[in-house]
Amino acid sequence: MTKPADPVEVYAKLKARIEENKFPVEPIYFELANRIFPGDKEIMPRIIACLANAEQARIVAALPDPGLPAGSGKTFDVSDAFAARLGMDKAVVTRHIRELFEKGLLFPTKKGPNMARTFLQLHDADLGNAAYDKSLGRIYYDLWGFIEGPMAKPAPKDLRSDHTSEVRVVPRWPSIKDVPGVHAFELMRCGCKASHTDRWCGIPDESCITLDRTAQYNLDRKTGRKISADEAISIIEKYDRLPTVHLTVNQREVTQLLCNCHYCCCLAIKFAQKSRFISEVDPEKCKGCKVCVERCQFQANSMKKYEGIEGEKAFSDPEICRGCGSCVITCKSGARTMKLVRPLEHVPEAVSIY
Repeated sequence: MTKPADPVEVYAKLKARIEENKFPVEPIYFELANRIFPGDKEIMPRIIACLANAEQARIVAALPDPGLPAGSGKTFDVSDAFAARLGMDKAVVTRHIRELFEKGLLFPTKKGPNMARTFLQLHDADLGNAAYDKSLGRIYYDLWGFIEGPMAKPAPKDLRSDHTSEVRVVPRWPSIKDVPGVHAFELMRCGCKASHTDRWCGIPDESCITLDRTAQYNLDRKTGRKISADEAISIIEKYDRLPTVHLTVNQREVTQLLCNCHYCCCLAIKFAQKSRFISEVDPEKCKGCKVCVERCQFQANSMKKYEGIEGEKAFSDPEICRGCGSCVITCKSGARTMKLVRPLEHVPEAVSIY
């Protein structure tokens, strides 16, 4: 990891680049932007204008296709009547729809192709396909980064404390494998990293693992590559050594994704639910190296004086600690361990992030 940058200064430069590259947009882009980000008249219309040309925007605005027969299933196809109403050749419409699917603006649904339903769905889909980096340009990614604001390390007051978060922290497996009561669920390119072009973490872009239907969706869009279980384990082990936090959808079975996040390029860290664990310190073993303080992305670790022990030793605030295990597996003195403190019910059976 390179030296942390000043997030306010980074954001000011990003804002200046956006102003220098400002371009006008047609009213149709405001209409489309209002569907998922109501009230924004500056950023989201320009994001969609980068993704879709004027002809493609007309197609998106006209979807869903009322002429598709019931039971058509998830498809990219449209009816002849839909194409005729737009005054376009049906093959041209289908080609545009396929491109917008690859870019992440359109999804196949039971009503045929349709626009992303939510801001989060659009964000996660739009930023993952490196094939369009050159045509979209840096300004496109800057626009996404601008929405999220300065990416500072979250202070405890910034961390979400309720139990309804759509994502949660996953502990490093080496940090909890010997803890009694562990359940199995504890065990592509990252769009968040792509949208922060001035990030300073040094984490590789290809850092998200998707599974099952989510993985197939990304393969269909050509935004990811298929890997074996052994490769996935190797990737996770690599990120265990880097200053990242494992995040997943806040449900018991990991069936959608496993992200490797850093605060300089991932806003989800602020909203992630705690794992079932916290980190604890044996001050007698602590060497006072402060690696755990630097490593923690939640500012849960600090140094303090313990009675009867010489010098300052590490301390973890149990109220702030999210239980990621990063400090545990990087403690060379073996002073840190994970403690199971929350019941199985802490993690919901199932949740949808879209």
